[in-house]
Amino acid sequence: MVVLPTVRLFSTIVVPIMSCLLVSCVSLEFDRMTGTVFPPPQTVNGQAVTLSTVFKGASISLDVEEDETAIQPLNIPGDDCISDAELATLENGHRHLPLFPTSVCPYQFCNTYHLYGAVVDHYGEVLDACIPEFVLGKMWQGHTRSAFAIFYRMNTIQTDGAAYFRTTAHEIGHAFNLHHSDGNGTTIMTQSDDLVGDPVYQFSEQSRDHLENHPAQCKFPGAVGGAPFTWVTDVHAAWSHPLEDLTVIQCE
Repeated sequence: MVVLPTVRLFSTIVVPIMSCLLVSCVSLEFDRMTGTVFPPPQTVNGQAVTLSTVFKGASISLDVEEDETAIQPLNIPGDDCISDAELATLENGHRHLPLFPTSVCPYQFCNTYHLYGAVVDHYGEVLDACIPEFVLGKMWQGHTRSAFAIFYRMNTIQTDGAAYFRTTAHEIGHAFNLHHSDGNGTTIMTQSDDLVGDPVYQFSEQSRDHLENHPAQCKFPGAVGGAPFTWVTDVHAAWSHPLEDLTVIQCE
């Protein structure tokens, strides 16, 4: 009987290791402030849709760990916004996973990359300006693409579970160096205001090509020597991006 705990522990270690031997994984540490909730899974044609299944559809292994649930809101007026500097302070105080990837083998294809997300009970800034009831979420760590926030004070986030779920997948997409123009009118990366039909919980063909085929430094969050947001391969830049000013680099 004393052997069983060891066996169970061994199993819990082996499963994540084996799952990352043939494909790089991304581990999302997801926190939230008290009085908020995490984005609810959705149901499509009787099938559960989660953040993990959305990214699995683009050959990305995303492991979501819902972690802290009682972070206290900041002491700021209700109609004020949380700044990027305050988001960074929150991340530094609560993030447990390292910024850079860990690996179970000496090869890049079995790295585990790390991403931090927080649901905050505040409005968010837009280009350093506070505009309440404007932005649903943002990926604010543009240099490393390693953290994002969802602004729970927004009425849409509180009342529309489908929009909340899609916003979260969208911001995670930015952390993978995907842009609004990588959507096609209904898919994940299309901005809410630019939707031309019923939104779907899928990535466009262009987005999937990036996630499946582009170099690790140009897509994975927190990659060592990774490309900042909007720095992309020439293949990525060759696609139409009327909404973004992209910089072409060579990712190894």
